[in-house]
Amino acid sequence: MHFRYSCIWDKGDYYEVNQDSYALQAVMTGGGPYALLMVCDGVGSLVKGEYASGLTVTYMTEWFYEQALPALCRRITTKQLYRSVKRALGEVHNRLKKEGELAGKALGTTFSMLILAPGDYYYFYVGDCVCYRIGKKVKKIGKSIHGTQGELLDAVGVGRMPELHIETGRYNRKNTFLLCSDGFHRCLTLQAIMALGRQEKSDKDRKKLLKEIVLRGRGKGEKDNCTGIIIGRN
Repeated sequence: MHFRYSCIWDKGDYYEVNQDSYALQAVMTGGGPYALLMVCDGVGSLVKGEYASGLTVTYMTEWFYEQALPALCRRITTKQLYRSVKRALGEVHNRLKKEGELAGKALGTTFSMLILAPGDYYYFYVGDCVCYRIGKKVKKIGKSIHGTQGELLDAVGVGRMPELHIETGRYNRKNTFLLCSDGFHRCLTLQAIMALGRQEKSDKDRKKLLKEIVLRGRGKGEKDNCTGIIIGRN
């Protein structure tokens, strides 16, 4: 196994359904190991958030295997990859928007996607999910974009096509990545993030720690769905 990874997907007791959706894919190619991580958080103030997030994850996972992975193995440029993601996400946006208009109710979701290529990472996002690169120091990748009152400004499926943000960089075997929803992020402390980055932990230990983080957050009043994925190279 070329990657070590663990995840948590926790509905909590407050909401009837979990409106978060996620994907975790790892594949070995002739050009080396690749991984895909996604967390999408259905907008709770709109209807069928779980459908919006699930459709986005499903569509973009298919895009990864059918378009992105072959292109990455051919060493396409970051600009070309960005255009491909934007085009695919635009198709999802238009479908959700059309379905919402037909139903008379808006559908929307945040979008966060981390692609790990040999030595390089690509992080694409819309909304307020969060990504960290953990090593000797903790680096938050990207930024949450909110209005003055903390409201979500953009969502896939709502209004105009939202701006797709991207951050790229290098990584090595000493790095661990954490991709999570805003609910899980509110449960975190710096100490917890550093603990998630410890490479000696087994999958069982990582899952236990992820669960403990959520339980502590629940104890402090966090009601939102909580999704978190951690991954690193072996």
